[in-house]
Amino acid sequence: MSKAALERYQARMQRVLDHIDQHLERDLGLAALSAIAAFSMHHFHRQFTATFGLSVHRYVQLARMKRASYRLAFRDDQTVTDIAMDADYDAPDAFARAFRQRFGQSPSEFRKSPDWKPWLAAFDPLTKARTTLMKTRYSADDVTIVEVPATKVAVMAHRGDPALIGETIRRFIAWRKAAGLSPRTAPPSTSFIAIRTQRRRRTFIWTCALRRIVLSRRTTTA
Repeated sequence: MSKAALERYQARMQRVLDHIDQHLERDLGLAALSAIAAFSMHHFHRQFTATFGLSVHRYVQLARMKRASYRLAFRDDQTVTDIAMDADYDAPDAFARAFRQRFGQSPSEFRKSPDWKPWLAAFDPLTKARTTLMKTRYSADDVTIVEVPATKVAVMAHRGDPALIGETIRRFIAWRKAAGLSPRTAPPSTSFIAIRTQRRRRTFIWTCALRRIVLSRRTTTA
């Protein structure tokens, strides 16, 4: 396969991952996703598994469970039942069994005091899949310079294991609430937080919005 053909092929797969992440509440069955990739269902299922190391169903299941776990940890305005339904479970008890089996905690226990290390390990297949198509080398053409107006940014430093970044995010949310900075009413100048954590001479910069936790992560050499 030529380089150009491979890039087009990977772009189709990336389009599927983007669609899944942006439409977790929709039908994400094999037929719908193979149409996004413009492959036959059989070929798409086989190539997805070969490319990402897990099946389409497993990927979607993990993506929905990850969103559910974020909502449990960071959105106390949503009930466990609502979160379970949004994760495509027919009943809260089925969601609770699956959640405990995967993380070793019930949804209520996780909401009160998340154990982040088992959580991180459980999503390792999803993390590996999402980074499979990431670029490792860049050229000047990949860089876009964008000028934005001066913006006040709330910063909270995370010191320690990056796996425990969720605890720092929870502390930030508690601070935001105490300061009266609602995600729905805060002006743009107070709507972002950068959390920095250093480990092994590398700096992980997590960019979060008040409306959506952990939007992106970029890594730089310290």
